[in-house]
Amino acid sequence: MTPVQLLIEIIKEHVPEDIWQGSPLIGYRSLGNTNRGEIGEDFIRRYLTNSGIEVTIGGRTARTDMRIAGRRFEVKTASLGANGTFQFNHVRLDRNYAYLLCLGICPNDIVFNMWRKGDVAEGLAGSLVRMAEGQSVTYKLTKKLSDMMPINSLPDVVHGLPRFSK
Repeated sequence: MTPVQLLIEIIKEHVPEDIWQGSPLIGYRSLGNTNRGEIGEDFIRRYLTNSGIEVTIGGRTARTDMRIAGRRFEVKTASLGANGTFQFNHVRLDRNYAYLLCLGICPNDIVFNMWRKGDVAEGLAGSLVRMAEGQSVTYKLTKKLSDMMPINSLPDVVHGLPRFSK
């Protein structure tokens, strides 16, 4: 075995398994974070609209990402990491929304979960960690795959939201 072949073997032993190899959704992983967020919001809008639920987009400069069935939503999108978790970045509590909707992209599935903003602020959605030391504006929320629901249940969850929470 040559030194190069030996090094190749050692590298293979130390490289973590790529759960995205052969995934039909691998293209999502090659996008920048802004594009990932836009794709997530566009997916939610089209998916719910196709399910007969009214959705309006707030736009990139709006203080709320979208309205779903008349309620203000902040949408965060993340891909599944090799450790089986999603990291939803830039969660803000200073924005005017009623619900945080987290969309998770897996190699072969799409999942979600959502919480009232008050539950997020009180830690009931999980621990919020500051994105940068010394600031208290944006946070990250890490969720396990087991904390998420299949995307096909999203329309039913939206239909079940209380009418007073606009």
